[in-house]
Amino acid sequence: MNRLQVRALAARDSMEMLTALLHRAYEPLRSQGFPEIFTNQAVEATRRCVAQGHCLVAERDGAVVGTVTLCGPHESGIDDFAGADPWLRGPDTARIVHFAVDPQQQGGGVGRRLLQASEALSRDQSYRRLAIEIAEPGTGLRAMFRHQGYVQVAQVQRPGRPYRTLILLKTFDRSPLREQLQLMARYHLWATRQLLRAVDALPEADYRRDVGLFFKSVHGTLNHMLLAEDRLWVPRFKLGQSPSIALDTEVEPDRAALHSALVEAVLAWLMLLEEWPEARLHGSLAYHRSDGLACELPFAPTLMHVFNHGTHHRGQVTAAITAMGGQAPELDLVRMLQEQRSLD
Repeated sequence: MNRLQVRALAARDSMEMLTALLHRAYEPLRSQGFPEIFTNQAVEATRRCVAQGHCLVAERDGAVVGTVTLCGPHESGIDDFAGADPWLRGPDTARIVHFAVDPQQQGGGVGRRLLQASEALSRDQSYRRLAIEIAEPGTGLRAMFRHQGYVQVAQVQRPGRPYRTLILLKTFDRSPLREQLQLMARYHLWATRQLLRAVDALPEADYRRDVGLFFKSVHGTLNHMLLAEDRLWVPRFKLGQSPSIALDTEVEPDRAALHSALVEAVLAWLMLLEEWPEARLHGSLAYHRSDGLACELPFAPTLMHVFNHGTHHRGQVTAAITAMGGQAPELDLVRMLQEQRSLD
């Protein structure tokens, strides 16, 4: 009959069965060369985790095919590992742990059903946010959570792991304005990453030479984008500061370091949009322009300008790549939306 239901953990469900499910679910990650603690977790560790929160299981035709445990915010002395990051300690933030779907059932909607049930349970318990920490190499899991409205707010290097983990967060009480800004922030990040993949294919000489752009080279344009994001707009929005710096100042000469720093700077907007209260979004932004002139503008439209500024310069770089005979990426917003839809 192929019926799927999500229910609370029952007395008939054994810890051995749940532990074996965790082992199977995370084995593909281990087989790719990324050690994962859940592939060899002991039964007693599973029991301790389940005891901390509310365990749900997904059952299909009498067989348990998925599980998730919903916990409250970190409490000192109970889960010191998770407590290392402040995003997992907020009093209004619930945490997902032990999120697992049997490999033979992945892609069939089990994960989404477990996630929806976790979100409903979080709301019932008056939490405003739901967070999960996942392995960075787990691209499929990352894509599913992103498609369900989760945003990356932190990257963490845990002791003993050869890869970083990502903390993803979803806020339940988003306003239409916050939703729109977060959509554009996600697009800003997606398009920047797509562009940099294409730029990586350029020979060093093409990357550095003057091709007639406003900031001359591809490097000069990307450097300006980093300067605008990290040295001008983030301080204005986040710190209330207005640094004075020439727009063509080279802030990072190293190609690889520049690309990495630009992604980090763009990612900052998603984090800030999780922190800012609603009143801030509807307020104004006071700052001094690069020429020293005092300025006060509506907060949200000015943030949209930052995203539009990135679009403007990404367009210049793609034109340069095409002129040099390279393959320019497709950076339309609808392309990102189509990619997300294909994951549903």
